[in-house]
Amino acid sequence: MCGIAGTSERAPSSEMEAKVKKMLEILGHRGPDACGIHSEEKVSMGNTLLKITGDMPQPLRGEYGTLVLNGEIYNFREIAKNLGLRTLSDTETLLRLIETERGNRTENSGEKPGKEPGTDPETPGLNAVSAALSQVNGDYALAYLSGDELVLARDPLGVKPLFCSLREGGEMGEGEEREDIEEAGEKDLGPELFFASEKKALRAFGVNPFPLPPGTVLSFNLKTGKTREKSLKIQFPTLRISDELEASAALRKALEKAVSLRLTPGCGIAFSGGIDSAVVAALAGKIKRGIRLYAVGLPDSHDLAQAEFAARALGLEASLVTHVLSPEEIEAAVPHVIRAVESTDPMKISIGLPLYIIAKHAREDGVKVLLTGQGSDELLAGYRRHETFLEAGREVLDREIYLDLCKISELNLERDDMVTMASGVELRVPFLDPGVVKVGLAISPELKVRKTAGAYSRKHILRKAAEALLSPELALKEKKAMQYGTGVQKVLDKLARDAGFSRKEGNHIEKYLTRVAGVNEILH
Repeated sequence: MCGIAGTSERAPSSEMEAKVKKMLEILGHRGPDACGIHSEEKVSMGNTLLKITGDMPQPLRGEYGTLVLNGEIYNFREIAKNLGLRTLSDTETLLRLIETERGNRTENSGEKPGKEPGTDPETPGLNAVSAALSQVNGDYALAYLSGDELVLARDPLGVKPLFCSLREGGEMGEGEEREDIEEAGEKDLGPELFFASEKKALRAFGVNPFPLPPGTVLSFNLKTGKTREKSLKIQFPTLRISDELEASAALRKALEKAVSLRLTPGCGIAFSGGIDSAVVAALAGKIKRGIRLYAVGLPDSHDLAQAEFAARALGLEASLVTHVLSPEEIEAAVPHVIRAVESTDPMKISIGLPLYIIAKHAREDGVKVLLTGQGSDELLAGYRRHETFLEAGREVLDREIYLDLCKISELNLERDDMVTMASGVELRVPFLDPGVVKVGLAISPELKVRKTAGAYSRKHILRKAAEALLSPELALKEKKAMQYGTGVQKVLDKLARDAGFSRKEGNHIEKYLTRVAGVNEILH
């Protein structure tokens, strides 16, 4: 896990490199262990590293190109073995895989290794990266530079963030006026591309970024600015699992593998005691003893009580680390969370606050990786609205679950990544493992929301899959949303009212957060 940034523009290499250096300084919290930059005539890009898997410095150079990677490739050992590569680095493995695909295409097409791939209409870098990533189980955002072709890519669900600003050759960027540019003596606009792991690194240079859509592999020609894309987005299933026993067994098996792949020495679990985090903890506990479970909440809050109950039920009470929140601690954390997520949206802040504090205390314990139950509600129908969708028809619930997954990055994952990485902690999401997602989407919708005697059981199939792992009381327990379960929402409401913002006038929490952002000069 780390931060990546880069630029290609009409500027001297030294100027581009200075910009990348500044962007990496802004992203320093994402990777305190190392920093590196690679520059060529038309482009500069770099990486700030948080060491988790291996000890390979970036940018990493190969025969055909140079790679910077933010994220983790969980099946890199299997890939490395198939390539005959001995390494402890997932970055080195991914580069070798891309270069192998690139070399195969060069050999098959008769292209010489020295030929600039950006001049080839087949965009071999794009083809190689997309072919390599189709073999990968991982959460990633990356940039691969080969000749005049710069390829950006992001994992299918957008677990890892990547933001861009793009101007193709001869076109004006958003907000630019032709007269302004001509007055500045820049009549001939060239292609321009900025990218970074967080928006704040781009906004420092007046750039208005947009997220690279999840599952997108984008090729940018450094000379012409022309772009081409390939997609690795999740696909709607063609085969379905309708038998409950078959579905629960397949889901449990997929989750076992997903958790196993994501465990690393010294990792922990963000633990509320709900079924999602309880399943992750139960599976992790079977593989790794002593893994720490982190829970936060106000005194007598639902989440602290539930976490303590769940830890006892799992036999993991000795591993539970609880932190009792105070209104003062929450108030002090507010500006840091606003800065991390770059927003004053009350929902983002109220959910981000407890996760930010969990990550902060986990990092103080030396923990660099936290597993979480995020994604279960979207994949397995855990929200109350899913009951309504089922009433409208199984095909409606099917479609809405798929759309929930398509939107999960923008609504949840980018926020969660940024609040944990603010403390240099990587968040891993087993429920969004490709194998789990494939099984989850294939499970028939009526196995996800079960209606019996007028009552609904959401995430029904997960509860069946968890029967061998959890006590019945724990498996059937309904959870509260984090902002309510921890008591954070109640504190934000009081802080806003104490600051003079009335509930009756509406949006009182957002007004309070906007004031905090202004006083602390955030988001300018």
